[in-house]
Amino acid sequence: MKDFSPNYKNVKSRHIFRTVAGLAALLFLVLLFTGCEKKNEKQLPSEVVWDRDLCVECSMALSDRRYAAQVVDHQGKPKMFDDIGCAVNWLKNQTWKDKALVWIQDVNTEKWISTNEANWRYGDPNTPMGYGFSATKAEVKNSLSYEIVEEMILNNKTLRSQHLSNHKKSK
Repeated sequence: MKDFSPNYKNVKSRHIFRTVAGLAALLFLVLLFTGCEKKNEKQLPSEVVWDRDLCVECSMALSDRRYAAQVVDHQGKPKMFDDIGCAVNWLKNQTWKDKALVWIQDVNTEKWISTNEANWRYGDPNTPMGYGFSATKAEVKNSLSYEIVEEMILNNKTLRSQHLSNHKKSK
């Protein structure tokens, strides 16, 4: 007669094999998906989904292609802004700010340019948040450097500040 009692040794080894195979498959999938994540080591700007992406600082939708800005952090992750003033004010509180790259849309071509390569103008009344700064790669008479733009924003020397102070005086 045939013995139909379970062979506990085989049952136990099959259970161990299935557990190890399952863990190996899980590990493979984790490595596969993390390996597929695109790295942005050059800290290039990302594509914007216009009228959908929101400004990290003020939560306004990025709509005007002439003034949008991006801060790409030290890990290559972009942060979107509708105005350079929002980007500067947000970035000042980040511990990694010195490792970030800041990009701005060229007001004429609507292409991304590095803030340090841009020729900056002050007094543009059309900027989304009213800071008044626009950037271009084209030559600009009496252009400002990005360092001066940052300083003016951080010291409230902007069209926005002027407008708010005039508004307070008229009350």
